Amino acid sequence: MYDLILKGGRIYDGSGLPSFNGDVAIRDGKVAAIGRVGEAADRVIDVGGLAVAPGIIDFHTHFDAQLWWDPLASTSNEHGVTTVVTGNCGLTLAPCKPENRDALIGTFVRVEAMPRASLEAGIPWQWTTHGEYLTALDRQPLGLNVATLIGHCAVRQHAMGEACVEREANDSEIGAMEELVRHGMAAGAFGFSTNSNQTHYREDGKPVPSRFSSLEEIARLCRVVGQSQRGLVQFTHGAFATPEHVAHISQWYDTILQETRRPLIGESIRHRWSEPELWRKQLNDVETRARQGYAAYAMTSTRRSLRRWTLKDGTRLDIIPAWKKLSALTLAERTAKLRDPAVRAELAEETVNGKPVDFSRRWDLIVVKQAARKENRIHEGKSIAALAGEQNKAPIDALLDLALAEDLETSFEDSTTQGDEQAVKEIFGNPNVLLGQSDAGAHVASGNPGFGYATIMLGYWVRDRKLMSLEDAIKKLTFLPASIFGIHDRGLLRRGLAADIFVFDPATIDLAAPAKVTDLPQGAPRFIQGAKGIHYTIVNGKVLMDNGAHSGAYPGRVLRSN
Repeated sequence: MYDLILKGGRIYDGSGLPSFNGDVAIRDGKVAAIGRVGEAADRVIDVGGLAVAPGIIDFHTHFDAQLWWDPLASTSNEHGVTTVVTGNCGLTLAPCKPENRDALIGTFVRVEAMPRASLEAGIPWQWTTHGEYLTALDRQPLGLNVATLIGHCAVRQHAMGEACVEREANDSEIGAMEELVRHGMAAGAFGFSTNSNQTHYREDGKPVPSRFSSLEEIARLCRVVGQSQRGLVQFTHGAFATPEHVAHISQWYDTILQETRRPLIGESIRHRWSEPELWRKQLNDVETRARQGYAAYAMTSTRRSLRRWTLKDGTRLDIIPAWKKLSALTLAERTAKLRDPAVRAELAEETVNGKPVDFSRRWDLIVVKQAARKENRIHEGKSIAALAGEQNKAPIDALLDLALAEDLETSFEDSTTQGDEQAVKEIFGNPNVLLGQSDAGAHVASGNPGFGYATIMLGYWVRDRKLMSLEDAIKKLTFLPASIFGIHDRGLLRRGLAADIFVFDPATIDLAAPAKVTDLPQGAPRFIQGAKGIHYTIVNGKVLMDNGAHSGAYPGRVLRSN
């Protein structure tokens, strides 16, 4: 007798092998049989016509705080995610002495854009060590599985107090940090994360503690991870701002890999229109280290960075001088200027030509997102280049004529990252690149939340753009992160492995529209984003999400490395 049978689906088992039709039987939280299953079960779900796959492993989240008041980690729970990894970017809530709580909260407030009032009200401080944090989390109901990393900022704050944001550590302080990392790994952490991003500051304006680390400190802490013979290092460094920073980061990468002989997740690789060739250099660097025998990995986001704006009240184009001159004018003055052929010629020239900026400089990547008048809705979804071609106009005229006809209230949208599909295909398909970097749980006030990176991958990039097969995409979203992090009982559909599964319709899987809610502690707002076409999410053999609705079960648990 089985607990649950998924009957008649198409199974994508996570290995990358061709999919096949079959049943999946579950007993005691594990996959018990795959193929033709004729025995009875407490519940049988007909999944004919649907895809059955391992649950998504979101390896780059910031749910460290949110799990305490939102055990479903919403809205990741709506996107087929069954396991989340917290503690990325060197930011964690443990280890933490009582006197350091405010400082740790300050790192999440500034770097991850979380409201202080919510963090103060929602975190039930019950721990000082990483092990105690895991034990406290064990006592909470959890919808999803949670794996943790040890964060360098918390380790440094614990060992040095406020000196952690003033100077390098001395030998005894590094020794104390080594013990904290050793304890965290023994308690079950899946690795160590650090951060040298030059734009990351605490709420009080001081750099996050890990930015003061010496190479010796990094080497010794990473050596502890290597000695544990499990786990990995996650390294956040931000943009390569100067040649000196490039050399600094490269040296850190090499040192971490040599000291640990464990996987390193470093580069964040995306195609950016402002630096259209940077992705290739980053990918070459990762591949070079891999050829040298190191387990070097990068990560990328499947979400394109989109900006929405109007010419009435937006400042999106202020990075281009000719457009910025217009922003200071009254609406009437601006409207008159936009009709002037000489002004249009200047705008056209500067929009397309000039030094690299955070803008594509391409008319085919500016889209009419929403028309203000009914008669113009036929243009929604069209690029300015396409609209200009239809109207036999110059692109600048097509853009401005439409905007002026709608009193500058037309909404336009442009893409700054992941816009070159050939580059995206090479990045996504590289075996040393992980698909993820959701940042779920952070940047809560953003209208473009990080939930649903796997949904975007399976819907937009696989189904619509056909960048890779569904089998390969599932492998990249499940088995690859499970293998790299050492979550060995998940990421595949195999007999005896944990029954973390999601069931979806490849023809309809998609993002729902973002929505603003006020469900954070103290009533603070955040944006959420649900999914379409995902029918079931199963965690440890129990149905968590049933056609978009929470079943009421909390089958998740704290995972520990071993």
